[in-house]
Amino acid sequence: MLDLLRSIDRGLATIEDTLVTWMVGIISIILGLGVILRYVFNDPITWSEEFVVTLFVWLVMLGVPSALRSRMHIRIDVLILRLSLRMRRLFGIIACLSGLVIMVAAIYAGYMHTTGVWGSHTPMLGYSMGWIFIAMPIGFAITLFHSAMILIDEGPEKVFQNSTETVIDSAEI
Repeated sequence: MLDLLRSIDRGLATIEDTLVTWMVGIISIILGLGVILRYVFNDPITWSEEFVVTLFVWLVMLGVPSALRSRMHIRIDVLILRLSLRMRRLFGIIACLSGLVIMVAAIYAGYMHTTGVWGSHTPMLGYSMGWIFIAMPIGFAITLFHSAMILIDEGPEKVFQNSTETVIDSAEI
């Protein structure tokens, strides 16, 4: 079962990274083309801002789990690293549980908001506003899954460590 969950985790990571890469490229192309068409040909793309905002929302909400997976979120751990390994583990558990509770709350809030705006449509392209706001519960659900996998695979003592650093033993500080 754990191997299946790890496979799903890797598959989600591949999908996230691919989508984020494509979204950055598409946003760049549309914005660049929009500037050229507006200022060189005096013929702006009327729908570009609406589409770019939608892509950017999705980019951010898919970037959150990607950043978590690679431990690139900002954290202030100077005090945590001064604690004993036992206390570091305790604070790691507290941080993980707090994060999981916040993610569940964000999934619920995002779902409720999405269902509330699903009947509204964007002015230029006419698609449901729900397609924009559903990015929040989806992004946080993926983040929740990655968080659970990190907790299962590495344990709470690794919460304050990222892939580009090593945890300094408190005796070395």
